[in-house]
Amino acid sequence: RGQRIKFIYALPNFQNPTGRSMSLARRRRLVELASQSGIPIVEDDPYGELRFEGQHLPTLKSLDTDGLVIYLGTFSKILAPGFRLGWIVAGQEAMEALLHGKQPSDLHTGMAQQMATYEVARDGFVDTHVERIKAFYKERRDVMLQAIEEHFPPEAHYTRPGGGLFVWAELERHIDTRELLLDAIQDKVAFVPGQGFHPDRSGTNTMRLNFSNVPPDQLREGIRRLGHAIQRRMARSEPLDRSVSI
Repeated sequence: RGQRIKFIYALPNFQNPTGRSMSLARRRRLVELASQSGIPIVEDDPYGELRFEGQHLPTLKSLDTDGLVIYLGTFSKILAPGFRLGWIVAGQEAMEALLHGKQPSDLHTGMAQQMATYEVARDGFVDTHVERIKAFYKERRDVMLQAIEEHFPPEAHYTRPGGGLFVWAELERHIDTRELLLDAIQDKVAFVPGQGFHPDRSGTNTMRLNFSNVPPDQLREGIRRLGHAIQRRMARSEPLDRSVSI
């Protein structure tokens, strides 16, 4: 309050960490608000190509008629994680400012990875590869959701993303997932506690689960172990208001 908003940062498709997507109505409303206020939007879309369920929704950039949206894409999620190579779609004024900021930081992006990406993109390999990894990710998402339903307590809530890489889970309020992580590590299972994604340091009972890089059998076993760790943690940290006097 009392400060000028410089830009709006938005991740409309399969947002990290929740895996949720912005509806078409909300996309249109956000672009409308930006137009009314003259505030630019930085649209970060690393997961938009990884939709394996439902219909593709238009980018904020495609809804923008005022040149206020700066669109960011990346090859790291659709080609190779080690290729930290992306692209920007923006107006000339924004591009010039971005170039002035980039050149002093790294001079230019490495030519070898640019040339390699160009070669595999121009012959259609990237499009074929994306379809293949979408099938992999859908299978693994399905396995994770099925295992969560089987092994997590009924009090747990979790997202069912139609694409991307992440499932977001919320446990009962008295479960601290930072402490749960220490338990899970003993069973050789890891996840990302959700508190770090909250600016106000709330969300202590939340967690981000990634299904992208683990084979289905390991996913099933990992979620089974995590579910047991949750049950043990719940047994040790029952809230006081659940106590019963006899």
